[in-house]
Amino acid sequence: MAQPRVSPPRRAAHAALLRAASSHSHLDLTSAAVPELRDLDSRDAALAMELAAGTLKRRGTLDAVLERCSSHPLKKVSAGALAALRMGAYQLLYLDRVPAHAAVGESVALVACEGTGTRGFVNAVLRRVSADGRDILAELTAGEDLRSVALRHSCPLWLARLWSEEFGAQAAADLMEAGNCAPERCLRVNLLAGTRDAAVERLAADGVTATPVEHFPEALLIEGPPMERTAAFRQGLVTPQSRGSQLAGRVAAEAAGPGAAVADLCAAPGLKTAQLAAAQPSRLLVVEEDERRAGELRVTLERLRVSRAEVVVGDALELPVEEDGAFDVVLLDAPCTGLGTLSSRADLRWRRHRLDVDRLAGLQRRLLHRAAALVRPGGALTYSVCTLTRAETLAVIDDLLSTGGWALDDLGAQFPEFVHPESDATLLTWPPRDHTTGFFIARLRRGA
Repeated sequence: MAQPRVSPPRRAAHAALLRAASSHSHLDLTSAAVPELRDLDSRDAALAMELAAGTLKRRGTLDAVLERCSSHPLKKVSAGALAALRMGAYQLLYLDRVPAHAAVGESVALVACEGTGTRGFVNAVLRRVSADGRDILAELTAGEDLRSVALRHSCPLWLARLWSEEFGAQAAADLMEAGNCAPERCLRVNLLAGTRDAAVERLAADGVTATPVEHFPEALLIEGPPMERTAAFRQGLVTPQSRGSQLAGRVAAEAAGPGAAVADLCAAPGLKTAQLAAAQPSRLLVVEEDERRAGELRVTLERLRVSRAEVVVGDALELPVEEDGAFDVVLLDAPCTGLGTLSSRADLRWRRHRLDVDRLAGLQRRLLHRAAALVRPGGALTYSVCTLTRAETLAVIDDLLSTGGWALDDLGAQFPEFVHPESDATLLTWPPRDHTTGFFIARLRRGA
């Protein structure tokens, strides 16, 4: 008997969800990173990414509804059937434009190889979701207590509690809501390869509409087909990079005039490295501990025409003492919880735990002290993280400032639209307000 037909975008999204469930690394939902998306046309690729990302982000809420509609605990359901159930429920609960029969029928077809029992189970559960799911969802999320709000936004309870403690209930709810929005489609023009006007023209030739952005001279917001398919991307004229990330690279690069000695620690994937390279330093030391990521970094730097970087595969904490005091500018874009990137990293909220905040904050403090030793008197050290927790931001730089000999450059005076609410000299991009990734940025100056 012929297998039931599944549309290409749903099959691709299902494969991406299975990869996310089995992988130990972050799932990058781009046409370049998910093989199943590469052969889809632009419209199908966009739907596949929406299905995969939305299902991942809303997993907590979807599971709560599915548990109410299922006769079996979800933990006993196979990975393939669970991915199909979640994706079907996401369409039924959150995508009004998808007919219920398509969401149910194609979800059943996705598990055709698992036997009639599994197909019948998926069919029965999703028909219940179709009939009663929205009423169940409204009941589960009706309250204003923290648990109900967290479930409404599909946020782990520990994270909802942490954000509420640090920012207040309304700001925490705003952050949770922003994490479920589609990420901005933002590019940075690579000034090593051409101008912004040239990038806009070349993208237009491939059907991409690019719009300049206030406060970000190298940024373009785009609409149209996947950026990775354009000649401008292949030729290194543009690269995907959020405005929050661009701001961090810009702050570091503006401290580095031509001829400066510059070090970029924890540098992969290399986007900020290319911003530093555009400042024409005399030396650019690039450090990345993970060998696989260092390989990806080299590929990125080659595409972006960065030709004179010294790439070192190793732990930044173990750089030789001979490098101490050798650099005018150091950038530490430190490993962090990444909690400012929930809209673009769909599965991250389910991979992080409360203990990660303190664990990574300890690593950040050690890295910042090691980075500080590399800076010569009068030099600048930029510290950035794509997260929002106080332990990983202000507390980290306060630890270095308390040792003496360091002061903060007043970034708030230069970028008042992004000034940190608790520290006028530092910056914070706020996802609900700025519609970009959440970045904390500080630039410290070593005393002469």
